[in-house]
Amino acid sequence: MSHYLSIHSLSHILLFELIYYIILQRSQAVRIVGTWSSRTDRFSILAKFGFQQIDPLDAEHSRGFVYGNVSSDTVGARGVLLIVPRTLINGFLDKTAGERPCDFLLKNISLLAFEAKCLPNGKGDIMRWIPCPAGKLCIEEDMPGKVVNGSQMTLRIEEPSTPQYWYVLVAACYLDSSCLWKSSVKEIIVHYDLWLTNGSPAMRYLNPFGHQFSFEEQNSAEIYMVLFILYVVVGFCQWRSVVLCNSASVFPRHQLLNFIILLETFGLALHCLNVITFSFDGQGVLLARLFGEIARLMSTCLLCLLLILLSCGWSFGSSSKILLHPEFFVDNVLQDIDIFKSWLGYAVIVIRMLQTLWFLVQIRRLINEEIDEQKAIFLAHFGAGFLVWFVHVLGLGIIASFVSALWRFKMILVITTVANFAAVACLVHLFWPTNSNRHYFLADITSHRRFVLANDDEGDAFENLLISDSADGDTDSLISGVLESI
Repeated sequence: MSHYLSIHSLSHILLFELIYYIILQRSQAVRIVGTWSSRTDRFSILAKFGFQQIDPLDAEHSRGFVYGNVSSDTVGARGVLLIVPRTLINGFLDKTAGERPCDFLLKNISLLAFEAKCLPNGKGDIMRWIPCPAGKLCIEEDMPGKVVNGSQMTLRIEEPSTPQYWYVLVAACYLDSSCLWKSSVKEIIVHYDLWLTNGSPAMRYLNPFGHQFSFEEQNSAEIYMVLFILYVVVGFCQWRSVVLCNSASVFPRHQLLNFIILLETFGLALHCLNVITFSFDGQGVLLARLFGEIARLMSTCLLCLLLILLSCGWSFGSSSKILLHPEFFVDNVLQDIDIFKSWLGYAVIVIRMLQTLWFLVQIRRLINEEIDEQKAIFLAHFGAGFLVWFVHVLGLGIIASFVSALWRFKMILVITTVANFAAVACLVHLFWPTNSNRHYFLADITSHRRFVLANDDEGDAFENLLISDSADGDTDSLISGVLESI
């Protein structure tokens, strides 16, 4: 039975996912290096970072740190660098923030920040006047022993009860002699090189895979490495399965499953490279993360494709033609969007629902057309099991919408990857050559009847041999008949 797979513009899948991932690319750098000019932006948010809850038994070494250098080539201009908690950042996220006066934007900051002259009652050490004097500590650093070596400034963040996002921003504002916030008249140009860490820089060896990372991505390195090892193991099992098939050619379903495992393993390897590098330099390898995520997305798309092909009768021997459209095999990165508060999230839900309905309808049709009762039962179990894989994304999206972004990334990473791994492992088991259900696959029934010849000469020789044997047999029969008649 022949199968025709019509997939229009397969490259569009990769292009769509590449654009999709770039748009939703998470800002991961905890070492921020760059230049800011007040002429371009009066206010600029440099970074967003999740600081962990401090350990009461070791508050000094478990708090958050922001340290580095902020220098300038200009003289006389003055601005401010602020570390702002998530609860006070809304005013700066407004599109009209650049048009509002400094006293309006910073009125809430004044209630929290400490400044020796104008804000003596503030309890938060969250601001530094910039630029700092060239080659010297910032003006507010009156205790040099508490400044990280090689830095002009060091800020400490304490979260006593719960982790929280903090924002690093610079503003062209200053406090005048009357302690009122005013906009800087002169242009400010500063060059910054800042580090944001969870824990003391002097004790980074205590938690190498958590120190450099924002709270939501802490310990993601261990997660990626464990998942990578699991896929290496299942990849070895799949290779062994292909070898045990003892077939002259690899079955198409095995080829597609091999490619799925290879892509996922490759993607996880790139993610491991990125997070391990990131744990040392605070920046990682952006291309490794980008292509790693693309590889994992393509693996998930192909897994969905394989399941729908099987539900359409591919390899079960019930369908002669299968028509597929690539727009139904675009997957998503749930951790980067609020799935119920964006049009992109709605599109993801619609695509996943269409995939689920397609799989359900096709597997139902396959069961109804099946004459063998035992095979129909097998197909029912197959459909019910993998239907859970299709719908888990929708349920996860609903749950994730109510989970804090500080916990969402790791939760979705673990659940989606483990679910994909479980689906792949089940397929490896079903395709195993000694599995009791292998006879339900068409290729396994007919494979022992097929001969794959090395070249046309061998084929001709084999055919001539058969003809020769047949002719000799006919001659012997004729002679025997004549002798008997005599």
